[in-house]
Amino acid sequence: MQQSLEALETALRVLTAINEKQHPDVDDVHALRTYAGPQPDGMSLEDFARDVIQKALKQWGEVRDAGSALG
Repeated sequence: MQQSLEALETALRVLTAINEKQHPDVDDVHALRTYAGPQPDGMSLEDFARDVIQKALKQWGEVRDAGSALG
C-alpha cells in the first residue's frame, strides 16, 4: 500500500506542476515510470499521471477492501 500512496503523491506533484505551467521535477517523472512502467507512445505526461493516480487508487482500494474482509 505504501508504494501506491507514493505513486499517488508523485502523480499529484506532476499534475500540479503541469497545472501551474511549470516543468515537473525530473525525479518525479522518473518515479512515475518506475511505478507504472514506460509511458505509452503518444500519451501526454498529464494523461500518464492521471492513469497512475487511477491505478494507485484502485490498488489502494483493493488492499483496504481485503483488510475489511479479514476484520
